[in-house]
Amino acid sequence: MRKALLFIGASISAALSAACGAGGTNANGNANTGDAGANTADAGAEAAAAPGACVPADTTPCTSYTFPIEDGGTTTIQLGPYGAQADPNVGTGFENTVQSSDEPGSTTCKGFAALFSETPALTNELLSTSMNGITINFALYSAYHPVQWPSTPVPVITWGNGTCAQPEGYGALLRYVASYGYFIIAANSREVGSNNSDGSQPMLKALDYAASANQDPTSPYYQKLDLTRIGAMGHSQGGQATATAAADSRILYVIDFNAVDMSIPKPYLAVSGTDDITGFTASGMSSAIDGASLPAAYLYYLDPVGSSTDLIKGHLVLMLTPGRVTSQTVAWWQMWFRNDAPSAADFIGPNCGFCNQGSSTTNPYDYGANSLLGSDAGAPSTTDEEGGAPDASGAADAGGAPDASGTADAGGAADATSP
Repeated sequence: MRKALLFIGASISAALSAACGAGGTNANGNANTGDAGANTADAGAEAAAAPGACVPADTTPCTSYTFPIEDGGTTTIQLGPYGAQADPNVGTGFENTVQSSDEPGSTTCKGFAALFSETPALTNELLSTSMNGITINFALYSAYHPVQWPSTPVPVITWGNGTCAQPEGYGALLRYVASYGYFIIAANSREVGSNNSDGSQPMLKALDYAASANQDPTSPYYQKLDLTRIGAMGHSQGGQATATAAADSRILYVIDFNAVDMSIPKPYLAVSGTDDITGFTASGMSSAIDGASLPAAYLYYLDPVGSSTDLIKGHLVLMLTPGRVTSQTVAWWQMWFRNDAPSAADFIGPNCGFCNQGSSTTNPYDYGANSLLGSDAGAPSTTDEEGGAPDASGAADAGGAPDASGTADAGGAADATSP
């Protein structure tokens, strides 16, 4: 298995220094991605999130997220139609083993952060495990969920942090996904690839907690979660942990950031870029995807931003510039879990929305998919509220999936045309 030489948790250097594209559209201008899928989020749902803005470590409901960038200013992303809220330190009774680097007094992460050439002030801020009066408990979890819950239970995604990273280091991405009607449960551990003392995996134990909370009348997540629609995603060390966790039968689909591009046992999207510690190339990822026995695709980002002295800044794309991955991430989940035709059209076919973006002046990247993506071949058998998986044309199987306007075409086939 090709993997990173070192699983670097990029949020230590970049989590809050992220610079993100405005709004909810793709940097390449494909506004349908993610946003169109929101129209099909859950049948009968009313997307009316509570108004408000939040900043890193906020636990308040919000429809936008503002955070600092390297030049001393701030940037704001607009969230999806359901808004988002973060709940830190949940999951009592499902604790993970606290690893040595997370023990008080450990200097492991301080030395690790120095690899990224950020200013001492920013590095110290990002290494802080207490913010806004909240101290992270590394044995527990952070949950990201809609403010306005859809009318039917939402898919569940387990998240894995990179080395020395905390969930809030990925706050822009996780809130953005949650705001489209997803429940994300993230182990707080900064060594999420290390098993617990009982041999269990933190990313899977997170799902055990989610299942328990869904059945607990005292839980705020009671009967709000659809445990038949579970995905996994993670970054760096968390990406490797995601590939390992994917062997669990509960996990149906995967996004792997900056870690693994082959031998993942579920349909997957692999993400990397130039100047990544993985050493991946676009051609190498294309070969890995073509050799997969399940539906698979890759995104390979070009020209990553970051410190001029940082020779591995391509590893930091989803932290330094989360706007380059937010819409694509939502589109992947919408395609599989919501059978959303516009999202499928971004991934499938020679004229797909993500195709031919290498010369983009705002978000250049290479994209490719294997011949199995767009068919049901090799994909787990699942049923959502709208029907089957998209076929190779981007149209949904019979079952009445809505098109980009949220209205089903006559005969039940969804319109795959991007708005």
